[in-house]
Amino acid sequence: MSWLKRKIFRKKISISVIGVGNAGCKIGEKLIQELSESKITIKSLAVNLADNFEPKISNFSDTFWFGSKDLVSSDYDFEKAYKQLKAKEMEIKSKLEKVVFYKRDERRDEDDLALHLIIGSGGGTGSAGTIIISKLLADITGEPPTVIFVLPEKDEPSLVQYNSARALHYLGFDTLGPHCPIILFDNEKLLKLYEDESIEIVLEKSNNLLAETFTTTVLSALQESTHEEFYADLNDFFKSFSRDARGLGIIISLDKEFETLERAQNTRFSDLFFNELDESSSLTADVTRAKLGYLAITMPTTYQSTFETRKIVKKFEKGDIKVSLNSIDEPILTIRGVLTGIHPDYVERFWEVLEKGRDTRKEIIEAETKIKETYIETE
Repeated sequence: MSWLKRKIFRKKISISVIGVGNAGCKIGEKLIQELSESKITIKSLAVNLADNFEPKISNFSDTFWFGSKDLVSSDYDFEKAYKQLKAKEMEIKSKLEKVVFYKRDERRDEDDLALHLIIGSGGGTGSAGTIIISKLLADITGEPPTVIFVLPEKDEPSLVQYNSARALHYLGFDTLGPHCPIILFDNEKLLKLYEDESIEIVLEKSNNLLAETFTTTVLSALQESTHEEFYADLNDFFKSFSRDARGLGIIISLDKEFETLERAQNTRFSDLFFNELDESSSLTADVTRAKLGYLAITMPTTYQSTFETRKIVKKFEKGDIKVSLNSIDEPILTIRGVLTGIHPDYVERFWEVLEKGRDTRKEIIEAETKIKETYIETE
């Protein structure tokens, strides 16, 4: 998809990137680099307990370390991170007001498109910080921000699963929460693909993949579609992150090269799309249940490609999925997109995290009860 970065786009888009916690900041660092290389306007903020990164964060335009210098970010201590950030809520709000592209009740041009994006994960700092920052951003802008949430690995400690469950419930489903569109990213797929590699290398590849996939999805939305039937535009892309997209979502990235232009023109890519969704999406889910979505399909356009696109759209009868079909004179097929507003009932991985979180909560309560009931005899 490097050819996308060489294109000159007429439309403009602005993206605010707020990385929270160790993982969120590292992914945000790579994402900012990818977006900046594509000449997209970026404002950014790294939020963490302390500046304990190696190598140092350099692409973020601003940082906010809300803990002491000798305190490192923790995967476990949700309560400590939450308490410390809550105590400095007005300071972080002041930082966020400089990062957003619009504020509540401000008049905006309909072509002034901006996306406020939080990147977090299931660690104590990532979960606690994402909860507080999402609410602050919703208060400042009047709209819920989009959250890219990296799920913990299945063998992560149960307390990390519990942190993730608390954050996910609040972000999307708590009556007092901001009702954010949540894009889930599951590292388990890459862990299986690179099972012979070290966890550090796999996580680095995962961070790079997430950044590259999201960037090329944005670039695909910036293309000028010329197809008379499938010509979704950037506004349709942004609608997939609106308040109506409350629920869970995924990013889709599919690339195929063919031996000849003719083979590319005649491929049954609707079957390819659904058969390979498990490998090409950021999460395993029943995507046909999505309420909103945007797909950019680029290939040598023929009658066959129009027919195949119709077959894909028909599968999403219960949702409003917009498609941009673009022609290219190369033997390739690329599909980029986001599908959002998926009910948790159709995302098994989501329930795995919540169930592990529930079990951990039971263990914590039982442990606290045993401590209270313990009798200590002293002389």
